Amino acid sequence: MSIERKIFEIKCLTQTICTNISNDLTDNEVKILYFTDEYKSVSPQLLISKLGIVKTNLALLTKKMISKGLITSEKSYVNQKSIFYEITSLGKQKLNEVLTQIANTIQSSNNETEKLFNETLNFLNKKI
Repeated sequence: MSIERKIFEIKCLTQTICTNISNDLTDNEVKILYFTDEYKSVSPQLLISKLGIVKTNLALLTKKMISKGLITSEKSYVNQKSIFYEITSLGKQKLNEVLTQIANTIQSSNNETEKLFNETLNFLNKKI
């Protein structure tokens, strides 16, 4: 099987695992929560590149998430036109619920599997 087919299969299988989680969040909302938690203060440009969506869709999503109390929007001290998103305690709670459900679905992995995942993530992050 070629590398592109393997990547596509990994995408499909992981997406299936992640979307089979029952919660009140959309896939993109969970992704935004994840990246705002991972990077602490996230620019719209980073979210657009990580999620592969257009600016208008991101604006609609983040506005909805701000109204739900999942994230906040902060203006940059350096450039008042620049904004950054941060996760709230409610957002962290919702994200942790999703991650716990994923962990329960997959069960615990051994150290070698985790090492392979880390290497794959490092490789993919360098490509984006």
